[in-house]
Amino acid sequence: MKKVLYFFPLNPADRNSGSISRALGLLNYFRDRSMQVDFISKLHWGRYTKETIEAFEKATLATNLWVLRRKPVKTNSLHYFFSYKIKHILFEKKLRRAKHSIPNHTTLHLRDQFDAILQKNKYDYIIISYAYWADLIRDNPFLQHAVTIIDTHDLLTSQHQHDPGINIGAAMGDELQRVGQFDQIWAISMEETYFFKQFFPGKVHFITMMKDDPMPEPKPAEFDLIYVATHSPHNQRSVKWFLDEVYPLLPADLNICIIGNILQHVPQNIPNITRIEFAGKLDDYYNRSSVSICPMLSGTGIKIKVIEAMAFGLPVVCTTGGIDGIPDKSNNGCLVANDAKSFAGNIMLLLNNDTEYKKQSELGRAYFKKHFSKTAVYADLDKALNITP
Repeated sequence: MKKVLYFFPLNPADRNSGSISRALGLLNYFRDRSMQVDFISKLHWGRYTKETIEAFEKATLATNLWVLRRKPVKTNSLHYFFSYKIKHILFEKKLRRAKHSIPNHTTLHLRDQFDAILQKNKYDYIIISYAYWADLIRDNPFLQHAVTIIDTHDLLTSQHQHDPGINIGAAMGDELQRVGQFDQIWAISMEETYFFKQFFPGKVHFITMMKDDPMPEPKPAEFDLIYVATHSPHNQRSVKWFLDEVYPLLPADLNICIIGNILQHVPQNIPNITRIEFAGKLDDYYNRSSVSICPMLSGTGIKIKVIEAMAFGLPVVCTTGGIDGIPDKSNNGCLVANDAKSFAGNIMLLLNNDTEYKKQSELGRAYFKKHFSKTAVYADLDKALNITP
């Protein structure tokens, strides 16, 4: 039985983001391939409680769960300074990370806890999520010939390019150095796959988002439009643009369903909007909707809301940001427009033209099956891990 050590900083029980959907997809893959998984996460990032830890353990997605602290508990300031702080400063100096680069979240305490796990267990694969924590394996003497994998999730330099004081050149060089120390680099989007292959041609694998293939249940559409989003800064800008620029161009009687904590940034007084702060399962809402929208103005990486809509046969109206990361930019069930008038026009085309609607719906379903279904992504994972199903 193959053994996997999988580090992912968030709590899979939250189920509130695309990155968590990805983690759950990988955990299910490991279980379906009869692999033993030890799961490592972060206490602060994951917002773990006794109840969520118990829920994760009951899901049987991993044999062991370790929730690590970033720093040791400070009970005495003087003792903390001499027993940990000085050692951590020396640890950071030894790493010699580039100034004005992307953040490095690998602390000495985190590395010590990680190393302790490695010393007690031998793994076939060690998977680290995000280059923030790449130094967990840097010059690590306890890897014991495990295949090391960085699941990049995103190009972090792009995400941090507008941070105060960042130097993009230094940040990019630092990020490439971090990912380059791994045996394999997993990229979630086609653009990032192409980028990393320019530097590490033999290491990069396109392991995109995966979802169960649902059984769409056509019903009389209760909602003309559905929009699912978190309250990330990118989504905040996007929903503001849609409400300020596109919404006034649409018929006043259109029914719109908005799901997620993006609703914190949607005024209460806008008519014809059904507000769903949290939906444990989105299937019913997709089955009761006609068209999905994704008006992304910024941000990188693949959009899980677009993949979900494809899976349910919903045509998608989006900006070019909505098709970031997917392999093909046409014949995929998405109508793309970057100005408000054309965006609104695409919505009305789908709602008023049955032929066009059916065409885009069928294209989206076929595209999902080819690229994002479990069957498709499992095959890519089997190849990357040299697994015979």
